Amino acid sequence: MTTVPSHARPPRRRIWPWIVGGVLLVLALFAGLFAWDGWRILASADELEAHAAGAQQAVSERDADALASEVTALQASADEFASHTTGVHWTIAGWIPWVKDQTVPLQQAGASVAVVSTDALGPLADLDDLSALEVPPIEQGRIDPYFLEPYREVLASSAQTLHGETAELAEVSLGSTIGAVREPFLTLESQLATLTDLVQGAHVAAEVLPSMLGAEGPRSYIVMVQNNAEPRSSGGIPGAVLELTVDDGRMSLGRYISAASMRDPENPVAALTEDEVRVFTERMVWYPQDVNFTPEYPRAAEIMAAFWERETGESPEAVISIDPVALQQMLSGMEPVDIDGVEITDDNLADVMLNKVYFAFDEPAEQDAFFSRASLTLFGQLFTGSTSVVAGTESAIEQGRFLVWSATDAEQDLLETTDIAGDFIARSEDLGVFLSDGSGSKIGYYIDTELSVVDHLCESDGSLNRQALTYRLTHTYDEAIDDLPWYVGGGDVYVPSGEFHANVRIVPPVGMGVTHFTRDGQADSLNGEQLHTRDIATARVVLLPGETTTLEFEVAARNRGLVNESIAQTPGPKLNVYSRAVDTERDDC
Repeated sequence: MTTVPSHARPPRRRIWPWIVGGVLLVLALFAGLFAWDGWRILASADELEAHAAGAQQAVSERDADALASEVTALQASADEFASHTTGVHWTIAGWIPWVKDQTVPLQQAGASVAVVSTDALGPLADLDDLSALEVPPIEQGRIDPYFLEPYREVLASSAQTLHGETAELAEVSLGSTIGAVREPFLTLESQLATLTDLVQGAHVAAEVLPSMLGAEGPRSYIVMVQNNAEPRSSGGIPGAVLELTVDDGRMSLGRYISAASMRDPENPVAALTEDEVRVFTERMVWYPQDVNFTPEYPRAAEIMAAFWERETGESPEAVISIDPVALQQMLSGMEPVDIDGVEITDDNLADVMLNKVYFAFDEPAEQDAFFSRASLTLFGQLFTGSTSVVAGTESAIEQGRFLVWSATDAEQDLLETTDIAGDFIARSEDLGVFLSDGSGSKIGYYIDTELSVVDHLCESDGSLNRQALTYRLTHTYDEAIDDLPWYVGGGDVYVPSGEFHANVRIVPPVGMGVTHFTRDGQADSLNGEQLHTRDIATARVVLLPGETTTLEFEVAARNRGLVNESIAQTPGPKLNVYSRAVDTERDDC
């Protein structure tokens, strides 16, 4: 065997400096690339966020010219942003723990904005105008069932794109993402969610309007007018129910029936679930005035349809809900009308129907008859096309004052993807605050409510950790109780006259629960229940004239990564006072 002299062997130890040096060189190169990309990202991120916000505002304001301008700028910003979130170094970074928590959100944000600007907003910007995103107008007493047909394909495609990119963003984990990346990402998510809701609503309208407006044959509906002076979860008791026929876009009103005349405690019209009976009792199927104890409007509508069918022998093809506040918004600019000697204008409509009628007529039968006749007359005014129905309807939908349920499964499936369905129970990420009267009177007209919500987020990932709710109720009646009509004051039938008794129900998002409750600063107890998939915490409230009570709830998350999309509450006799804020100090979750 030949022996190699030691001086001829390779100096192995000298290889390591080259390896270490090579690694350091590669790291330095990567660091340089990321530094360059980071500098360019910072430069383009502000533009990206600004143009995304501008595009959202343009869509919200139906400004086609502004949208076209913002889309062009957004596409350029998205291309610039995306060009600095790609490359071998970004791919490798996506394999490294913690580092990928910073790079993946940036990459997905850039990709999603690029897709949305090109495939969703671009086609919308190419339209002549954005009337496709508005409530169809009434012209000469008719809504064209095919008003949205020219936009149908664009709306469907844009909605699909927005849903897809919203889902892609939702899949991104922000568990260890730093605030500088997380905050803009969450802002983008919120902007896309708003855009998606707007476009989805228009897409659904384009799909269902032809059939629901009777283009394929007459449709028979009923309209329940909710009286907010006696609160129920979705607004107030249905005081009157109107028959509405729609034929090729033309609407005509037929019979009207007071809800009180359809009640029959001896013969319930439907079977309730065990949860519904436990939470609401069986009154929902005994009394039409109580169908909307539940915050689940499709369920309330189904039961009201059963009452109507029992009364008339005819099954309605849809149930529409509206209240006097919505009617006043939709009838802005109408000429005054006289109903039974009472003048109703676009300034006093809600006040008359919710309160003044009870001072004008002594007997409950007369009051109910006036409410029904006024509802019939005023609802008929909507068909003239002479008032601001479009703007008023949009406001009413946003406030939960205009709701629609269809007995046709295909139509209802589409409606349930929008706010107009009022399907709160199915919206698992929403928080609900609902008020349900127990006074048996119309004293609720004098109750002012104010809701404020403060979100407390986790420092680590920006998800929702807890929410602090403050719900303040004030009894504003300040005159003699004896001056109240007994129908308003209650007449000592169920509760002492003039007192307001009600249940306040808090329904947290799924995965959260009420952990603390105080009443006027003192710890108090709640009644806990469950309605299907949702937890409910109920507080009983009793207010005398002039009194105020402040209820404070803390709602805490049981799991990480939760969000609260929006907050639903009972629409009152006046516009709800509501505020929402985020605590700037993050929780250590």
